[in-house]
Amino acid sequence: MALVVTMPKLGLTMTSGSVAKWHKKEGDKVEKGEVILEVSTEKITYKVEAAESGVIRKILVQPGVKVPIGTPLAIIAAPDEDISELLEEVAVPAEAKEEVKEVKPAAVEAPKPAEEVFIRATPIAKKIAKEHGIDLALVTGTGPKGRIVEQDVLDFIERQKAAVPAPSPAVKAAEPKRIPLSDVRQVIAERMSASWQNAPMVTLNADVDCSSFKNMRESLRTLFKEKGLNLSYNYILMKMCALALKEHPMLNSYLDGNEVVLLDEINIGLAVAIEDALIVPVIKDVGDKDMFQIASDGDALIEKARKGELSVDDVTGGTFTITNLGMFGIRDFTPIINPPQCAILGVGEMKDKPCVCGEEIVIKPVMTLSLTFDHRIVDGAQAALFLRQLKEMIENPFMLLTSLK
Repeated sequence: MALVVTMPKLGLTMTSGSVAKWHKKEGDKVEKGEVILEVSTEKITYKVEAAESGVIRKILVQPGVKVPIGTPLAIIAAPDEDISELLEEVAVPAEAKEEVKEVKPAAVEAPKPAEEVFIRATPIAKKIAKEHGIDLALVTGTGPKGRIVEQDVLDFIERQKAAVPAPSPAVKAAEPKRIPLSDVRQVIAERMSASWQNAPMVTLNADVDCSSFKNMRESLRTLFKEKGLNLSYNYILMKMCALALKEHPMLNSYLDGNEVVLLDEINIGLAVAIEDALIVPVIKDVGDKDMFQIASDGDALIEKARKGELSVDDVTGGTFTITNLGMFGIRDFTPIINPPQCAILGVGEMKDKPCVCGEEIVIKPVMTLSLTFDHRIVDGAQAALFLRQLKEMIENPFMLLTSLK
């Protein structure tokens, strides 16, 4: 029986998505559970598997086209099954629709060239772009639903003229390689730009003696391993941040017009690097969970991230973020707030350094914490008190043993 593959709903807030990549082409055989395509949302890229075995008889939506959830993307059926009625029934958005005709499995199509990828643009915009040899994929549209209009192309031409000097008659520079931003990277760029422009951000740095912090983790790792869990420094920091946020709730808030919204839930996101992007899976209700629950939830989210199986719900709802670059040898940095959150904690490398203890110089593991906060909501003194409490907990971490229920 023929199967219609539709745009999946990956979270409660998801309303649309786009096809990022097809792993199969029309006429290809697929097995149940095999990845056939990837879809992109504003937060993640998700791999879609075939629910049944069969043949890709028709691809209905091409890469780069954004469609509502539930939109038919492809039809999987037996090689000789009649799908003509099904083709008439499936509703495909106008911008995603091509000539709908059945493709027999034996007919293997050559890959479509890049210029056949659908781009929303007015006829006059396309005409001007063609006359000037401009790739419309590089032009940002300002018309309805991002459609490229005539003025967008003209503005692009003027920017190119102003940015690139004319080459010398004797030497013509080689055309630079251009790599279009992925859907996820575009969202990151937009959100970071908005954060930088709208929130006056200040970063405070503090060096922390991690001797006891390190010893506590080592003494508890075996206990967590017996439960199949990894007790990472990040999980311990999450619990510590949750305790500090309860004492300093202004850092667990966001600005709505002229009002500060204080949040009861403490949902902490942990930045994770995947391929060419950064995603932030969120552990919910960290303030009410013990260390075992935090480690269990964290391990599960990281595994889903590595497999590309995160849902939209897994990466939304965060009220505070932790980003750790210590594994890359970074001492300190200036993290950018993930809007609409009020603050983000950057964690640097834990490194042995000489420290003055009384009249002696002792080698101790030291780590730098970088707290960036929205100065519209929080003053420097408030942020400093939060960071001081976090520093005290890291240097005296055994108070967390009460969380090991």
